[in-house]
Amino acid sequence: MRLLILYVIGVVLLSSIDVTYEWLSPIKDRESATLTEWYSVAGLRNGVIALANREPPGPADGLSLAVHWPTFFPLPLYAGAGPRGGAIILTVWFTGFILWITHSLLRLARRRRLLHSDNRT
Repeated sequence: MRLLILYVIGVVLLSSIDVTYEWLSPIKDRESATLTEWYSVAGLRNGVIALANREPPGPADGLSLAVHWPTFFPLPLYAGAGPRGGAIILTVWFTGFILWITHSLLRLARRRRLLHSDNRT
């Protein structure tokens, strides 16, 4: 139970911190020699770990850091694409939940092994 509290604290903290890197990644049009402006972003933003791209506006921010109130994205994971951008995201709360479940199952298996080895002697 103490570990669950630590995971919840970690999720809340990571949901309130944004650390992203955004860069210009132009796309070359096959039919012409012109480049289409396109921006890519990777990092932690609004409680999700994201790898995304989008059309302009605005210049790429580079490395950006921000602190805000915790934000929770309702879906555990999402992959989407459209004509103006796309993203693959994994939420922080889902990652924390999976880590907590895995830790709990490993701990339960260890206890069962110890009980089983004590019964043999």
